[in-house]
Amino acid sequence: MIQTKFSASRISELLAGGTGKTAQSYILDLAMQSIGLKDELNTPALKHGIQNQLAGFEAVVKPLFPNAEWHDEFILINEFCGASPDILDSGNPMDIKCPFYIDSYLDQINKPPTKYYQQVQMQMLACKADVGHLIFYLTKPEEWGQETEVIEYPFPLELRFKIFEFKKDEEIQEKILEKVMESEPKKIQMIELLNSALVISEEQFFYEQMSGYAYRKLGECNNVLNLDKVIRVNDKFYYGKTK
Repeated sequence: MIQTKFSASRISELLAGGTGKTAQSYILDLAMQSIGLKDELNTPALKHGIQNQLAGFEAVVKPLFPNAEWHDEFILINEFCGASPDILDSGNPMDIKCPFYIDSYLDQINKPPTKYYQQVQMQMLACKADVGHLIFYLTKPEEWGQETEVIEYPFPLELRFKIFEFKKDEEIQEKILEKVMESEPKKIQMIELLNSALVISEEQFFYEQMSGYAYRKLGECNNVLNLDKVIRVNDKFYYGKTK
């Protein structure tokens, strides 16, 4: 079994309120990863962010923070969680975001999303730091089929980035650790549920539903922990639901 950890990039999902479905989805994803199954996310926005983080570091961070170094490695907080800050500046974490759209950039520099604040707080927890930074860097996405050099937005660099400094928030950090400790047993329970799944063929999956039975994707269940059994078809998991 793969040892998975709760991480800063999705900690906001554990902290989310409401029915708990968002937190359950994250825990289920980790349980799936623990048994070797992982959905590969490759959206244009995600790809753009990954490809341009280092460019933002070189163009924006290094000139302003000469001691900053590119990091992007996992730092354990405890046996159940950790964080991967993009950058370390004398031990203080910095995370860089590259919004895909101009309007997203403008929205985020006017009001940084709570999820990013929580992410940086968890990075500070991992680094044992009292200060953390969040950087937004706007750069033009490469257009489909573009073979020549990318033409940058016609805005001066000083308008294409904004840096926020956050102080240590003990209340949020304590909440993060509390939610991780609450969620670890749930992850273990989900792993056990997945490992005990009844494996059926695609033919059985098809004909049983043609006969009136209904299977639904496991992620659609309101409370996975209330299930006593699930089925597996190839690498997909389902639970039974009466039509």
